[in-house]
Parts: sequence; C-alpha cells; structure tokens
Amino acid sequence: MRFLDRVKCVFNQSALDKYVSDFLSGRDTDINNSEITVTERSALSYSVFFCMLRVLAETFASVPVKEYKKIDDGRDETDNTGWFDILHNKANDEMSAYNLAETMMYQLNLGGNVVCQKQFTRGGDPYGLIPWVWQDYSIERDEYTKKLKYTHTSNKQNPFSKDQVFHVLGPSINGITGLSVLEMARQSIQLGLTYETFNRNFYKNSATPSGIFEHPGSLKEESFKRLKEQLAENYGGLVNAGKPILAEDGLKFNQLTIKPVDAELLSSKIFQVADACRFTRVPLHMVNELSRSTNNNIEHQSIEFVMYTMLPHFKRFEGAINTWLLTKEQRQQGYYFEYNISGLLRGDVKSMAEAFAIGRQWGWLSVNDIRRMLNMNSIGPAGDIYLQPMNMIEAGKQAVEDQYKNIVDSIYKLMESNSK
Repeated sequence: MRFLDRVKCVFNQSALDKYVSDFLSGRDTDINNSEITVTERSALSYSVFFCMLRVLAETFASVPVKEYKKIDDGRDETDNTGWFDILHNKANDEMSAYNLAETMMYQLNLGGNVVCQKQFTRGGDPYGLIPWVWQDYSIERDEYTKKLKYTHTSNKQNPFSKDQVFHVLGPSINGITGLSVLEMARQSIQLGLTYETFNRNFYKNSATPSGIFEHPGSLKEESFKRLKEQLAENYGGLVNAGKPILAEDGLKFNQLTIKPVDAELLSSKIFQVADACRFTRVPLHMVNELSRSTNNNIEHQSIEFVMYTMLPHFKRFEGAINTWLLTKEQRQQGYYFEYNISGLLRGDVKSMAEAFAIGRQWGWLSVNDIRRMLNMNSIGPAGDIYLQPMNMIEAGKQAVEDQYKNIVDSIYKLMESNSK
C-alpha cells in the first residue's frame, strides 16, 4: 500500500466515519472484545445510573416519617413505640436516620432488598437498625419450618429469623426476594459504559483527526513506521493538541475540518440516557438531560415523579415498618407510621398562597391548619375556627325555610280576615 493511502486510512474523514459506524453497528471488535463487566462499582461509575440512584436516595431520605395513633376524631402524633427516634433522628450508634434512609434506597435498587438487623436493649426496647450490604446475606425458606431465614456471611451457622430483621422487599415475582434494578438494567448500563469507553478512546487518541500527509514519491516501510511513531509521540492525544507539525522530506500536510462528535453518535447517547431512566422512572430533567424539556413541563414532570416514582417507594417502606417493626398489639392500639410527602408537592409561593386562601375562604382550612403546613406554631384556640361563607347553607334548607315562611304568612292572613 502506498504511503498516502495508508495515512489516509488513519487520518481522513471517511476513516472517522467508519470508526463511528462500526461502533454503532456493533462491528467494533476492539470495544466488543474488551468484555465490559457490569459490577456495583462499574455501574455506579456510569454517570446516568449513579445520578438516578442518587436522586431516589436523597429524595427518599429528605422526607420525614411520622408516628401516629388513631383517635376518635382523627389522629395524634406520638412517640410511644420506640421506633420513631430511630427512623427520624438516630438510626444506630454510627448513622443518622437520614444516612440510614439513603443507604436503604441504594440497597433496594442495587440488591432488590433492604435487610437491617434490629437492636434491642435487655429490657426489650428497640434502640437501633444496622443495615446489611446486599452481597453479604442470603434469603431462603427453611426446609422444615417453611419460614424465611436470613443468613449473614459473618454468622453462617446461626441464621436470623424474620422477627430479628427489618426486611423491605422490592418488586418481586416470588414474594421472597426482590428484583435488582442493577441486574435488570445490566445490558443498558453495559451499553452506556461502552459509549463512554468509545468517547474516552476517541479523545485519548485525538480530539480531532489532524489531516492528510502528501508525499511526492513513496516512503519505505522504515520511514513510514518512524513517521507514525513520531506522530503518536509528539502530536497525539489531548496534551499535544494544537501543536504545529514539522514536515520534512517534501511532505505536505493538508488540514481537515471535521466535527468532534458525530450527530448519530450524539443522538444514540441521548437515547441511551432515556433507556436507562426507564428502569427507575426518574424523569430525564433530573439527570440533567434537558434537550426536550421546558419550564412548563418540568413542573408537571416533578409532580409525576412524586406520584408515580416516589409514592410506591414510600408505601413499600410504610408497609414494612408497620408490619415488621410494630407489634400486633401496637397496630391494634392504632399506632402506625406514615411519610409526610406534602413538602414534595408544594408549588411556588404564589400558588401555595392561592390554595391556602381558597381553603380558608370555603371553610375546610383553619389558620392553625395552614400554619402547621408551613411548619409554624399555632396562634391558639382562635386559630382553630373555621369560616363559612354567608351565602352558603345546607342543601335543602332553603326550601324548608321558604315553606315555613309561606305557612306563617297564611296564618297571618287568616287572622286578619277573621278580625274583620
């Protein structure tokens, strides 16, 4: 092969197009043979996947959980079961409640389950929850008792029973173990990591192919090899980008102008971001993919994120807390836990003021109700008064009053006629 033809294969536009085309079609043997393995660490190094899990974990941990007791006319906030301080303030001797909630959401998505060891005092009062790493335990049904047992690698001879652990089951098809988002999204994550490997290799070799060398004659194999080595050493990579090239022996360098990123490759990367987000139902704007977002639809997407993405997680944890942390007697007494998601559904200040004004005007919100929603102290008994519009009466009451008035008028007319 002539020197000019060989150099064109390395530096010209068609070579770059073929490089991109082979990658997109799966014919890039160098990348395909690299065997990108998806592990917990490698998956979290994929920016989209890590960002999704971070959004879920931090949103979940930011919402407070409250303990309530049912009463005749509603409910009261309490702290009688012993679990409120653990779930709201201090989870254990090493973690805050926020850290525990954040860790549990990571474990739920990476391993499909959340398993925490319960800690009790000698008197039987709870004082902590210790989360287990999902790779360090197994969940099985006992062959004889048919009950679930939880075996930790640190104590394989003495598995834990259901009463000794706090187990939050993710989406499941067998009711015993949950499905891991990491496992379900493995191929999507692997493809995303492949895209990043492609970009790294592309920019590592050169941000833009330089151009074409022309020679009036032909070069020997040794001369071509020496030129190639000098180009790679002195002009390849981002560190050497922009350096002028010294041409010798009649070489002529023709500059090429190309795009750093092919449009098809860019659109494929954007699609891959959307494909990864499908596994967790995290909106694209929350992973900083804003190519199709506007200020108007982002607000609605944020509300949908709370209702359709986070609400199932809150209900899943509420069910586990009320079932496996509270005793049967406590549930019968009316105790239960609930996450307060009202803060996530708040709009801007103007929208909130208008909503409170409507509730106050039509009588279904009092001053103290509004102040509690804003985390403000009450103003006393006067703030518990509910207003009622002057022109509003009970249904059917006006007809009764009109009928009563007609009867009274008839009596008066009858009395007047008799007096005459």
